[in-house]
This record gives sequence, C-alpha cells and structure tokens, in this order.
Amino acid sequence: MMPTASFLPVVNSQQKLVALLPDFPERSDDAVTQLLAILSQSKGFERLSNLQFILPLTSPLVLPPDFENRDYCKNLVLCFIEAECESKEAQQKLKYLSQTGVRMMMDDFNSKSSLIWSDTKGIAVNCELGIPAHVQPWIVSLHQSQHLARNVNSVSCLSQAQEAGFSLFSGSFAFSAENNTRSNDPTARSRLLKLLGLVSKDADAKELESLFKQDPTLSFMLFKLVSSAAFAQTVKVTSFVQAINLLGRRQLQRWLQLLLYARQNNHGSSLNPLMLRAAFRASMMEALCRHQGGDRDQQDAAFMVGMFSLLDLLFASPLWEIVKPLSLVDEVRIALIDKAGQMGEFLMLTEQADVAYQSGLPEALETLGVSTDIYYESLIQAYCWVNQVCQEL
Repeated sequence: MMPTASFLPVVNSQQKLVALLPDFPERSDDAVTQLLAILSQSKGFERLSNLQFILPLTSPLVLPPDFENRDYCKNLVLCFIEAECESKEAQQKLKYLSQTGVRMMMDDFNSKSSLIWSDTKGIAVNCELGIPAHVQPWIVSLHQSQHLARNVNSVSCLSQAQEAGFSLFSGSFAFSAENNTRSNDPTARSRLLKLLGLVSKDADAKELESLFKQDPTLSFMLFKLVSSAAFAQTVKVTSFVQAINLLGRRQLQRWLQLLLYARQNNHGSSLNPLMLRAAFRASMMEALCRHQGGDRDQQDAAFMVGMFSLLDLLFASPLWEIVKPLSLVDEVRIALIDKAGQMGEFLMLTEQADVAYQSGLPEALETLGVSTDIYYESLIQAYCWVNQVCQEL
C-alpha cells in the first residue's frame, strides 16, 4: 500500500522555502523508500530541483549499496537518528556516504562531551519543548553547517532557535497567535478590505490603480513583481494601469491576494510566515479542484478559498467578519466560514497536508475520492507555486 505523508515546509531565516520534510505516521524506512520512488516517477525532484528533501531515516545501514549513485541523491539530506549511528558498521557506512558527497544530519541530537559520530556536520533538533541546553555549544562549534530546528510551534520558539544559531526551521509557528499582524496603521485594514472587495468583483484597472496610489508599499510590491525575471518584460513600466495589464487579470488577482500578506509583514526583511502557508493552501486547493474535474472558474474559486483561509490570522479578527463585506460567491463563503461543501472538504484536506502528520489524512483522501497519486501530484504542484512566490517576493 502506498504510504501517505504530509510535507512540512522548511524555511530559512528570511522565511523562504528551502526544503521539504516528509512526515509519516511513524518513522519508517520502507515508507521513505516508497516515497522516493513516487517522487522520482512523477519527476518531483526535477520540478523542485532547487529545494532539498530532508528524509527522516533510522540508520545508514538501511540504505541499499548503490544509493549514493541515484540521480535524486543530490536533492536529499539524509536525517539519521543519532543513537542509531553508534555501531562500528553504522560509522563505516556514514564515512563512506560522506566521502561520496551524500549530505547528512544527525537527528534527535544528544551528543554531550563528544560527538557520537565524529564527522557530524549538520544536526536536527526537536524544539517542541524549547532548545535543549546541550545543543547550543555544538551549534557554535559546527557553525559552518546548517542545522534544523524541528517542531518550532511558536514565534518565541522561532526567536530562540534563531538566537541559538539554527538556520533551518519547520513547525507551525506561522499559525501561532503570537504571529498575528494587526497593523498599527488604523487605515491599513480598511484599505486592504477594500482591495479585497475590488479584486473579488473583478474591478476595473482604474479602480485598482486608485487604491494602489494610496499605498506606497503595495505600489512597490506591484512594480517589483512586474519587473521580475518571471515576466521578462522588455518594456519599461510607466503606469499602474500598464503594470496591471502586463500581469493579466487572472495573474493579477492571484498576486494581489499574496500582496495582502506581504503588506502586513512586520518581520523586517523576511517574508510574512503566513504568506508561504497561504500560497501553499491556494495552489493545493486549485490542484485538487483541477484533478477532480473542476473548470477554470471553479479552480479560481478553490484558489481563493485557500488564499483567504488565513485572513483571520492576518488581521487578528474572526474570518466571518473579514469576508462579510466582500462579494464572494456562496460556495466560497460557505467553504471559508463553515468548511462545508466540496470546497470546504478540499480545505480541510489541504490543512492537513503541510503540518505534522494527522491520523485523519487517509480518511480525508478517501472521502474526497482523491488517490494517493493525485495527492502527491497536487503537493508537488503546490510547492512549485510556493517556490516561485519565495523567489519573486
């Protein structure tokens, strides 16, 4: 039976996506092996070639003899349980893998006065209960490598992990109540809600231009997007209307939704952590809808549900209150407020796809009639979009 896993995003200190961490019901070397085959067959490694896949394995002894020669090996970081690497055989295998260029981390890192594996470079640490006291001295001494803080579930834990020297982070800190971004600008919320209303009503470019002119930050983000390499424009952009028309109506609507999260960023030069998660939800919803036979309008509605589903955290207000003034179709409104209808079911499935594995995931797939193949294909498509977002903003 094909394994089902969620894919946790791993971000750097700027909150940009740099890796994916598959999470299973329990640590299983067989499940990881099957997942590698799935990703290889679907060309997932090629489509996400600039991302790393951090694989949770028990011991290096479970790997086949020719593992290091496989094409996808360059995309992997093998994450072994440190306590399983103490034997002479395991140490020899680790040395061989290191010599052949395989990247590795020691997970559940517990070395004290000396390293269990003397050539340890990167480490992974469960930070659910905070940063263990024995870890920071090792991070200092291994400062030339990247280290992963797992289960970072609050903004305060994220700050502690950054101060400790970790450079990679996974967990649900983006959804933490500490992360709400209620603006200090009393007019910001009204401007953004008005923008949402205009976008949902397919407003004329002149109406959008008027609102952009009131907000320098939104204006900057729009022109930055239009000037990006992704659009490869050969003409100089001289007006808001021109920028809007260059993007195209459908692309504009999607990027405006993302710009809402960018506009509310209170994290200095880094992206708003909610932006990555909203982009994932939107694209995952769209992919699921497409694979289930939804037409273009239905796919756009699914995308909107995913994108708007985190506005309650963005504005630190109830979602029903935020969407009340918007001209949303009933299907979208019901999915957002009640998580009802097919869109609501897509949303509940999507909410399980990028967090720690939840036991209800297989049942959700079965309820929607989504095969495991389609589920993984949708995940890959969603993270391709997230990857693009992180590169362009």
